[in-house]
Amino acid sequence: MTKPAEPRAFSESSPRQEGHLSGWNEARGFGFLKAVDGGPDAFAHIRAFAKEERHIEEGHLYSYQTETDEAGRLRAADIRPIRPVRPEPVQPSLLHKLLSRSPRILVIPAFLFIAIAVAITTTVSPGWFIVYGVASIACFIGYGLDKRAATHKQWRVSETILLMVGLVGGWPGAILAQEFFRHKTKKPAFRTLFWMSVAINMAAFVQIAAFTGA
Repeated sequence: MTKPAEPRAFSESSPRQEGHLSGWNEARGFGFLKAVDGGPDAFAHIRAFAKEERHIEEGHLYSYQTETDEAGRLRAADIRPIRPVRPEPVQPSLLHKLLSRSPRILVIPAFLFIAIAVAITTTVSPGWFIVYGVASIACFIGYGLDKRAATHKQWRVSETILLMVGLVGGWPGAILAQEFFRHKTKKPAFRTLFWMSVAINMAAFVQIAAFTGA
């Protein structure tokens, strides 16, 4: 009885080729590799795949070396998958995270636009911007302290204080703090009073600054 033809050993230094796997027969464990450079197809047997890479996928790109058996047929050897290079994920900025998580933060740049428009058309006292800046910082710190106190079950910062500081101009800092600390974002009663205070403050600014020039 004649033994089946044994493939000739390939040279480790021979150049590797690349090809897509096609016609894979899962039951019989073989298919063909179509060379990307247009060369002849190479027979691919399951035993020719690297042992650690036996998850075989139809259409996947593989690198391989070639050898010929005694009948002159081209066979693939040392078949390894070519994995696509995955780009490093881009870490979103803090501002992007805040905007994607809560569009309410857009109220701040909208108010800045109004404030700049008022400042261009009338004489606005610099004291306004000082008040908004100081009150916003105070609000941000207040929300941070209250969040920490809530986490550790300590003495809380009064909601009335937070609302009053926001009313006098600290609401931009309050919005940033609410989103940054994820604090005071789900309590309906507080949210209603907070946005009422924002509307009152903005209306007061336009009324006083735009129409009186204070």
